[in-house]
Amino acid sequence: MEQIASHPDVDLVIIATSGKAGLYPTLAALKAGKTVALANKEVLVMAGEIIVREAKSYQAQILPIDSELSAIWQCLQGEENKPQRIFLTASGGPFYHYSQPELRKVTVEQALHHPTWKMGRKITIDSATLLNKGAEAIEAHWLFAIPFESIEILIHPQSIIHSMVEFMDGSIKAQLSFPDMRLPIQYALCYPERLPNSELPCLNWNKIQSLNFEPVEQNRFPCLKLALDAGKQGGTYPAVLCAADEVAVGLFLNKRISFTDIARIVQETLEQHRGIAQPSLEEILVADAWAREYVERLFI
Repeated sequence: MEQIASHPDVDLVIIATSGKAGLYPTLAALKAGKTVALANKEVLVMAGEIIVREAKSYQAQILPIDSELSAIWQCLQGEENKPQRIFLTASGGPFYHYSQPELRKVTVEQALHHPTWKMGRKITIDSATLLNKGAEAIEAHWLFAIPFESIEILIHPQSIIHSMVEFMDGSIKAQLSFPDMRLPIQYALCYPERLPNSELPCLNWNKIQSLNFEPVEQNRFPCLKLALDAGKQGGTYPAVLCAADEVAVGLFLNKRISFTDIARIVQETLEQHRGIAQPSLEEILVADAWAREYVERLFI
């Protein structure tokens, strides 16, 4: 994949692999000066500092394809000043109003039925635990150089406002659209142009009666806090977060653990990890392998 990503005939590289598989192709593309359209979360979560540094060194662009990050990027177009705050929105997934006893009884079939988005199995579970929203905060931190203290997460069940950006004068810009991944993908592929697409649905404001927002109750969705804390700790902790979550989600999908066990396993793995500050890519991959082995040993 590295050869394809750095091929002289390639202008734009889309990184849409899952997990750590996207790391080396992304770095190869950036070192070759390519524009990278990034759909893979783990690339920036695991190695954001390295990825951003290499992009600057080789004067390469990273364009986000994820809907929330694309929304921030779109809101920042034409702005010279950094935002004061950014707001990432989350649908809340299918279980946002569930009690803890109800969450413990969640089935795989229920967790895979997202109320808004159609996604792969792994990201659908991460959306249900809200770990994906913590991962997006880490991505936004690196991609837009925003401190974690300036990133807020709101529950927005309608999934129409994908992100908002607040500036120093109190003005807020938001990106709104029908929840359809084809739009942020098209925007990245065609940037800086906006092109018409009859296949993309438009919002019908006569049918939208309200846009609702709620604060996140992190005590009911501990994976979100675990992700945010790992991002703030930095070093190898985000890599351990991703690896432990990937194995735990696999165990849940195979019906070997409960839905709430995912957070317990991720937390234990993070607590047992001895982090390395400012790690090399090799040290990040060693931490990833350690976390996977640690979780797997729990279930031998």
